[in-house]
This record gives sequence, structure tokens and C-alpha cells, in this order.
Amino acid sequence: MKRKLWIWIKQGLSLLWIWIKQSLFLLIGSAFCAFSVKAVLIPQGFFSTGLTGAALVLYYRYPVAPIEVLYLMINIPIFLLGWAFVGVRFVLYSLWGMLLYSLMLHIINVEINISDPILSVITAGCLSGIGVAIILRSYGSTGGTEILSVIMHKLFSFSVGTGTAIINGIVLTACTVLFPIEMVLYAVVYAVVNMLTIDKVFYGPTQRKAALIISEKWFEIINDLIGKCNIGVTTIKGNGAYQGTGKTILYSVFSRKDVNAVKKVVLQNDPGAFMALMTAEDVTGLRIGNQPHW
Repeated sequence: MKRKLWIWIKQGLSLLWIWIKQSLFLLIGSAFCAFSVKAVLIPQGFFSTGLTGAALVLYYRYPVAPIEVLYLMINIPIFLLGWAFVGVRFVLYSLWGMLLYSLMLHIINVEINISDPILSVITAGCLSGIGVAIILRSYGSTGGTEILSVIMHKLFSFSVGTGTAIINGIVLTACTVLFPIEMVLYAVVYAVVNMLTIDKVFYGPTQRKAALIISEKWFEIINDLIGKCNIGVTTIKGNGAYQGTGKTILYSVFSRKDVNAVKKVVLQNDPGAFMALMTAEDVTGLRIGNQPHW
């Protein structure tokens, strides 16, 4: 009985730690996003993109409720879509994240006085992009655009930033009939900066590299890559098109910092080896992947 009780306690503590960790991701990311809106966008009279932008449009045109309340109302149908296409855990954590984001919107009441409008939207886009990327490292989101981006990522393999850009384009198109074109163009700048920041922070500044290596010394290269560089390799059987001879092709994915080490190993074993390097931005794997949790 004591053993079962101890197991239950350990499992409970483990679940509590996971919840605390995920809540920190959501809280920190929400603080960045809310600071972008309350400290930069609203004081300048700008609107953002996505569903936060839609809430700001309603807030400017029909100020019947605070921005956090309008955001909560818009998110109701989005959460139903998330429940259907993503999963219960993601939706529940996103509901918690949405509440934290609304809380941050309510309690943050500071302003950054930036006289240059372009600098304002760039600053807001960077802050919001960092926040969204941190949030998407968690088990959930703050609702709205993030849920729709994850749905598009799962259904169509769009990157998170690309999915965000598509949603932003729809919102911006609708805003062209409600606001002066200058305001819409400022929002476009915000959206581009936001998209680039999300992808850079979410996928990481050090993109992975994929290598295709063709060499007669393929066995020696494999031994050195695994033994000296701790880099995994997969062999692929192929045939040369010109002579029709059999070839062993090596395929490997590794961090950019290992590029020189891989080249050194290949050229030391076979100076005449063929090697092609390609960028592998989104990688899913136990050791080197940056797979999301949703």
C-alpha cells in the first residue's frame, strides 16, 4: 500500500512540474505579446494582425468592452476547431494560455513612447514574435492565430510563421475597408517582422544541415562520423546513371556547428568524395529534432 502511495505521489509531483513548466512558457510568452499590444500598438493607435488584430479593430470601432474581453469572445469558435483537429490537451492548455494572456492584457498598463511609426511596428512585431515562439514551445497556445497556425501545420505542413502570415493576410485585407491605407501598411510591416521572428525563435537560429555523401570509402566515413563526431548516418543504395555501377549514399542531418567537422572527416578519408549540403529547417527526431509538443 505504501509503495502504491509513493508511486501516486511521484506521478502527482511529475504532473505538477509539467504543469508549472508549461504555465511558465505560456505566462512569459503572453507577457511579451501583451506588452507589444498595450505598450506599443494601442498608444500609437495601430492594430496588430491575427485575432488580436481583429479584437483591436473591434476595440477601436466599437469600444463596448475591454480588449481582453473582446479577445475572449472571438476565441470561442477557434477553440472548437482546435478541439476537433489538434487534441484535448492542446485545447485545455490553450484555454489556460488564453486566460493568462487576457490577464496580462489587463494588468500591463505601460507605454513606450517611440516617435517613429516604423520603429514602433518593428518593435511590436519583434516582441510579439518572441512571445508567440515561446508560447508554441509549450503544450498549448493563447488561442486565436496560434491554434489556426497549428491546425494548418498539421493539415498542410505549413511552417508556423507561414500559417500566421496567411491568417494575417486575411485580417489585413478586411482592414483595408475600415482604416486608412497607411495604417494597413504599418500592420503589414508588423506582420512580416512578426512572422520572421516567430520562425527564427521557434526553429532556432542554428538551422540543421542535411548532407548527401557519395564515396568509395563510405564505410570509413561512417565509422569516423559516428565515433569522432557522434553524428548518425543512414546508408542508401543507389546506382550511378552514367556507368550504372552500384553506389552507397550516406545521408545525415546535423547542426550547423558540425559542418566543418563533417567536411574534415569526409575529405580526410576520400579527397575525391562528392558531398552536397542542404538546409534542413524543420527536423523531427529524438536527438536533433525541434518537434513541437502539440
